Amino acid sequence: MKGRVISQITPQQKAVAVNNRFGNTNIKGQQGTTRVIYDSLSLDGSTELRFFENAASRQYPFTNIGSEGNRLTVGETFVIQKIYFGFIETDPDTNAFISFGTLNGTGAAYETGEWSFLLANSQVIKQLPFSVFCNAGATVINPANASDQTFDTFTDIVIPPLLEYVLTYRIAPYAAVTNTRLVCFMEGTAGIIAPQTTF
Repeated sequence: MKGRVISQITPQQKAVAVNNRFGNTNIKGQQGTTRVIYDSLSLDGSTELRFFENAASRQYPFTNIGSEGNRLTVGETFVIQKIYFGFIETDPDTNAFISFGTLNGTGAAYETGEWSFLLANSQVIKQLPFSVFCNAGATVINPANASDQTFDTFTDIVIPPLLEYVLTYRIAPYAAVTNTRLVCFMEGTAGIIAPQTTF
């Protein structure tokens, strides 16, 4: 099935328009960029994982969120265009990072669930089903594009500065997985502060 373009608005135009509605008219003068933000949580048996919440308490490489936590700083904005998951293996003795891997369709409970996205306590993506399964050796995550391991958000979600965001992932009960963290990536177009000029 081929998608239909219903709008000619680019992610950059949507970011500027949304920020203008908040009175943040300086976003159009900031530096445009591509950005990926991520956070990881231990697979400790919890059936609701709240990614990015309290991310400031975690360190790289378990997240790339800084001291600002799950809020963008003044002058920044982010348009979510893709979301995908993976896992991080940790050392059993030191809990240090060992390796990163993609979800591989083994049938683990955490590979099937539903996720929602909250922005400033308002739900902007609601109970979106998520499943990884192997079909003739190919991992499928995105029902709209079986060859892509990311989920395209068909509506670009804009995160303005200073508003908290959380991605909740609900899964069925499972046994805790030791030395493993589930990681959530959000990828898209962004604006970062440009105090002198843009390129």
